[in-house]
Amino acid sequence: MCGGLEFRTRKGNAAAHGLFPSEPEIIRVTFPNPKAALLVDEEKNLWLPWGRRKEELGDWPEGGWARSESLAKDYWNRWDPDPVMIFPVRWMEKDRKGKSYWFELEAGQGIACLRLQRAPSTPLYVITEPSPPDFMDIHDRIPRILMS
Repeated sequence: MCGGLEFRTRKGNAAAHGLFPSEPEIIRVTFPNPKAALLVDEEKNLWLPWGRRKEELGDWPEGGWARSESLAKDYWNRWDPDPVMIFPVRWMEKDRKGKSYWFELEAGQGIACLRLQRAPSTPLYVITEPSPPDFMDIHDRIPRILMS
């Protein structure tokens, strides 16, 4: 399903705007954090909210994931979904006992998301698909990983 992501970004505000080179830093984002946001564009330092929490008022989908099987249905259309790729360094999933497992992404790999253009703050939803058999001990869904 993807409960967390880590992004590599340039340290400091000046570096984020390309003013001088800087060391990279890792930013960890987990969905339970009510301020969770995902890095969409490192050059512009553009972060968008990750889904919607139960306590947030609104009619757009609760949660932070879009099942790949639901994309062909009309369900998402009312929010004018736009496919987006994000490029975290790693992603995390927890098993049924709550143990976290982190998985590295290879160079050129990204995670497919939906950006809901007609929802407040244009939130992102990580697209998930059924897990392969060797992953089922951890979770029954994984993020859709694509090459850029």
